[in-house]
Amino acid sequence: MMQKMQAWVEARLVPVVNKITSLYWFSIIANAVLFLVPFSMANAISALWGLLRKFIPSLIDISALGTYSFGLSGLFMAFTIPHDVMVKENRRDRALIAGFTSIGTYMLCMKAVTVEEGTLFQIQRFGAAGMFTAMAVGVVVGLVFKKLAHFSFFGEDSVIPDFVKNWFDNIFAIVFCLLLGFIFSYGLKLDLFSVITIIMSPVTYFAQSIFGVIFLSFVMDIFYFFGVSGWVWTPITMTIQKAAIAENAALMEAGKAAKNIYAYGFSRYQHIGGEGATLPLAIYMLRAKSKKYRMLGKATLIPSIFNINEPLVYGMVVCNPFLFIPWVLVSIIHAANVYIWMKLGWAQIPYVNFDMNNLPNVISAYVQSGGNIGNVLLVIVNFIIAAILYYPFFKAADNYEYKKELAREEEKKLKEQEKLAAA
Repeated sequence: MMQKMQAWVEARLVPVVNKITSLYWFSIIANAVLFLVPFSMANAISALWGLLRKFIPSLIDISALGTYSFGLSGLFMAFTIPHDVMVKENRRDRALIAGFTSIGTYMLCMKAVTVEEGTLFQIQRFGAAGMFTAMAVGVVVGLVFKKLAHFSFFGEDSVIPDFVKNWFDNIFAIVFCLLLGFIFSYGLKLDLFSVITIIMSPVTYFAQSIFGVIFLSFVMDIFYFFGVSGWVWTPITMTIQKAAIAENAALMEAGKAAKNIYAYGFSRYQHIGGEGATLPLAIYMLRAKSKKYRMLGKATLIPSIFNINEPLVYGMVVCNPFLFIPWVLVSIIHAANVYIWMKLGWAQIPYVNFDMNNLPNVISAYVQSGGNIGNVLLVIVNFIIAAILYYPFFKAADNYEYKKELAREEEKKLKEQEKLAAA
């Protein structure tokens, strides 16, 4: 049964996933999301410091580090997408201009208000809250520059310096993009941020439901079981979660309650030891009867504590029929349990953007919840659930592997005896 399922996944689903991830715009957006990770980590330092200030109020406030690192992620994404389009089109000479044009268009769509002191922008729109809008602007600007990537007013034998040619050759693309932003914001008097929010509302609404969190978790984990890493889904999940936690932070700052459960940090309660909550397996393997699993346990325990489980998953879990049932159950039960705990108020909905995922889960959960013990307890409860679910299936897998090892040793002894007899 498991072999048939594996064959079906490899024949039908894996090619589809590979085709999606190799799509021109998917790969561009995926790279843009990954470029934001260092800024998110810088923001994590600010978040940790902010938590420390709760205990030592006299410490200086460095929250501005977060505001001007990941707090500008929308702006950075607007720049990166068209920049990478030009790099992919082998027009590095136009990459920076494309990025700058996208920034200008992005800001043009912000509906800035002129006040007595100057021009007023909403700083939240520069950050994660504006990521969907930044994607839309970046893709449109990238598309325009892509279409005009090889257009030039000048012939190849022109004596005019290349940088001067570049100035004139990019005028059409620059003016066209800015004109689009102007018409949308000032001609039609539309708020692009609101329009994008309305367009994306069915997706975000589903993601914030119990069915949504279970579905997204299940899809990621089932593909990982068959060897397709969860990183494939990052452009989708990261964009939803980062926008959600930005909204949660704004709500908390305004004295209201955070509302988006599927926000950045949700996985900290599921992926205990890495995707699939495999830390219990690493611990069990230390006392395994099988030599293979004992060695794997010793090699993977420390990485698993810091949520690095690729060696464990590819060494034991992937396509292992003994572990399919607990793997699926852990995915579903963990997602549902996190949603229920937070919905009932037993744990705080994450609102602190903390991007140090390789710290032990209890630390991340504590920081992202602003220091709520209920979130730490939720991690512990989910760890216990995973440990209970995995145990009988691990024992069966270990016994099976142990018997195979005994059979191999017995076969090796027989061959040695045959050689001695022949000698």
